[in-house]
Amino acid sequence: MTSQARSNRFLESVLAAFAAIWANKMRSILTALGILIGVANVVAMVSLISGVNKSVLDVFKQMGTNTFTVMKMPVGNVNYMQYLEYLRRPDFTSEDADAIQDVCSAVAAVTPQSIVARKVKRGSESTREIYIVGVTPEFQYIVDSDVGDGRFFAWPESDRRRQVAVLGHPVKEHLFPATDPIGKHVMVGNRKFRVVGVLEPAGEMFGQSLDDYVIVPFATLNKLFGERLTTRLSLKATSAESIDEAMEQVTRVLRRRRGLTADEDNNFEVVTQDQLVEMYQNLTRVTWIVMIGISAIALVVGGVGIMNIMMVSVTERTREIGIRKAVGARARDVAVQFLVEAAVLSALGGMLGLAAAFALAKVIAAATPIPAVIEPWSVALALGVSIGVGVFFGLYPARKAARLDPIVALRYE
Repeated sequence: MTSQARSNRFLESVLAAFAAIWANKMRSILTALGILIGVANVVAMVSLISGVNKSVLDVFKQMGTNTFTVMKMPVGNVNYMQYLEYLRRPDFTSEDADAIQDVCSAVAAVTPQSIVARKVKRGSESTREIYIVGVTPEFQYIVDSDVGDGRFFAWPESDRRRQVAVLGHPVKEHLFPATDPIGKHVMVGNRKFRVVGVLEPAGEMFGQSLDDYVIVPFATLNKLFGERLTTRLSLKATSAESIDEAMEQVTRVLRRRRGLTADEDNNFEVVTQDQLVEMYQNLTRVTWIVMIGISAIALVVGGVGIMNIMMVSVTERTREIGIRKAVGARARDVAVQFLVEAAVLSALGGMLGLAAAFALAKVIAAATPIPAVIEPWSVALALGVSIGVGVFFGLYPARKAARLDPIVALRYE
């Protein structure tokens, strides 16, 4: 048989499949419902998770590939006893930062960093409790933060513990919506601070601003807010290529300053952006597994439905099968006809599922801060799997139809 003849026969099988499906529209729609739900779930979840991943990874990229952090706690989950143990580790000091800056040639900038949560007020206007971040002027070089209005505080102001502040853009918009805040005062908790600068907007993630905080000098924060503050060190290597060297140098300095011997473990953690990305990907991997499990159940249910309806179709069309075999149709031709019908029915369910997934993803993206990114590979995978499910669950009915005795089939009423 020539390739042209095979193509014609396949086309005839597809048209016959559409005719059979059209003849039982409601039954076909209900049968394909499981496939529709499974495909819609896969594509919608992939689009939402991909959108979230893109947003999070963009934030990590903004932080730079040559930045890292030294902190008390390791990245990842810890139990309560481990948490208490890590909490007893010594804090980092401005002297640690100075020693690193003096000794570590691969470190371009370093700042100690402390955080408290306070309301920021101006007159009768007040923010909710937001982060008040204490750093040194080196901070602006580490995170590449741009000051839109005014300036960042200088080293003399930081060393002399001046009560000066740089506002995040949302804080400025809330407290000074139509006024230049530079030189004016705000209350951080119950302390008065003079505004010297406003940060450029850093964008949003999940509808939340990335710069909804206030930056003040590290020494000032520790002087005014008496509770014990957990401190970390934020650092920037001279280049992405020198980050490993920078981490080794910092580790040596801190071990020496803390008096650790060669057989003692570090009592601090060095965390890179890659580690944070890996931790985030490990967390989202669980979501992927759950999504695949739910989708697999829906697709299996849909496949069983297709097998059931194809068995009914074989029974209903027994006489038709007998006639086809009587006029020369081979068993393989009959099997292919029912396999194509099962695949077409499943593919229609897949395409309806894609349409539902696109609509659902767009609605969620429009109504919530969660972004949606439709991945082409998820569309191809969903359609391929749906057709594969149809073929797999259509095999048994197709074989049953192919094995019918034409004499018995012709006598069937």
